[in-house]
Amino acid sequence: MSETITIPVLNNRSDSSNNNDSDCGQCGKGGCCGGFGIKAGSEKDVVYRNIMLYAAMGLIIFTVTYLIKELLTALT
Repeated sequence: MSETITIPVLNNRSDSSNNNDSDCGQCGKGGCCGGFGIKAGSEKDVVYRNIMLYAAMGLIIFTVTYLIKELLTALT
């Protein structure tokens, strides 16, 4: 007959995770309270810079995707 093997499970949660501020302190020590890197109290230039960076990244992604699509359709 086969034996049952028990695998120990590690619990990575600490006792301090019961605090209410645990939602804002877990993402790489900087916190996740602000969406897209924009946190409450950010200056306008920081907000505009982040929005422009995300718009530029989106434009680059769409452009590269379009070029790859055109390249693949040209090869077939």
